[in-house]
Amino acid sequence: MLKAAAKPAPEIGDLFDTNFNADDIAEWELLFRDVPQYNYHFKRAQIASAFDRPLHKKLIASPAFERLREISFLGAIDYLFHPNGRPANIRHSRYDHTIGVALLSQRYCRLMGLSDADCDLLGAAALLHDIGHGPFSHTLEPEFARRFNRNHHQLTNQIITGEVDLDLSVNHLLVKHGVDPDEVIALLSKKSDHPHAALFSGPVNIDTLEGISRTKTYVHPNHVHCHPRLLLEAAVKLDADSLKRLDKFWQLKEDIYRNFIFGPMCFATDHLCREFVVKNAPDFAADDFLLTEKAFLNSHPPFKKFLHSLKNRIELDGVADVVDHQLSASASTFDLHQAKVPRREFHINKDVEVRCFADLSKRYYEEKHSFLRRVGSLTDPAQQAAAASLFD
Repeated sequence: MLKAAAKPAPEIGDLFDTNFNADDIAEWELLFRDVPQYNYHFKRAQIASAFDRPLHKKLIASPAFERLREISFLGAIDYLFHPNGRPANIRHSRYDHTIGVALLSQRYCRLMGLSDADCDLLGAAALLHDIGHGPFSHTLEPEFARRFNRNHHQLTNQIITGEVDLDLSVNHLLVKHGVDPDEVIALLSKKSDHPHAALFSGPVNIDTLEGISRTKTYVHPNHVHCHPRLLLEAAVKLDADSLKRLDKFWQLKEDIYRNFIFGPMCFATDHLCREFVVKNAPDFAADDFLLTEKAFLNSHPPFKKFLHSLKNRIELDGVADVVDHQLSASASTFDLHQAKVPRREFHINKDVEVRCFADLSKRYYEEKHSFLRRVGSLTDPAQQAAAASLFD
């Protein structure tokens, strides 16, 4: 008896047109077979049992770290799009992301059999890598940087060195437990000569492994996910199967940046929020960067109202469109409704030999360009069209 011909694999559509089709899903299932569940939100009891180093426990309990609970992971987009389900559910935060990065650091130290001193140093760097993020993360940071010379790298360094009143305990804890604050800063600023500095500075670093895996839940919430721990283990093992996993991850990273982070929805959301700050500049101050998002919204009711109205202000098909040419280095002026947008191209050099974690920088690399995108103004009636269904 003849078997019926197999039906062609259906195309799996999603909001961001990322071409994540049935073949992609099959490949993920093959590369990440028997993948364990990764909990993107961590409860206090889980954290308490996961970290055994006294320094790490105390850093997690510090006021500066606790503040990250109320700093959204991707900024304003977290208030419009709910990667884990209904609007009532918890959004991703810098707190949960940082815990995830620190767990990867801890796993790496165990796989490599590192000393307690190295575990303390690398774990502290992981826990502190995002400690300086301001309200709404990268959404509003460009305006804080432009107006007040404040950014999360600067504030991170100031917290680590104890130069800001936001939290003086972090520096005290590092010194007390024998960790050099300057070495932590060197690791985070990619200027360290530590044997395991690539854990933070390489193209496949623990921040990227956790962050891209987490961001994938925004884009493909119902499909197979790459467990960041499996990716880390692949980056340590580096056999043929491991490189296949890492290659797929690198392709995913390009997909995430091209279609989501620099895609129309995120771009429009961030642009409109920044434009609001520009139009209401006298209402904002440098110290707003130190606030939690709850405190920030309470201090700025008009911005809170504006943020909650964004669902009905963004029309993806009209708010932004790519100008059909790349931005040349000589372009000094452009149309009032155009904005410069980064473009990142990700490449894999399969001809180089990879023997250790640090060698991954030879296999994976990226190129950065810019292009122009037209953006409507806040007063454009076309931008007022209701698009709430896109975010439900």
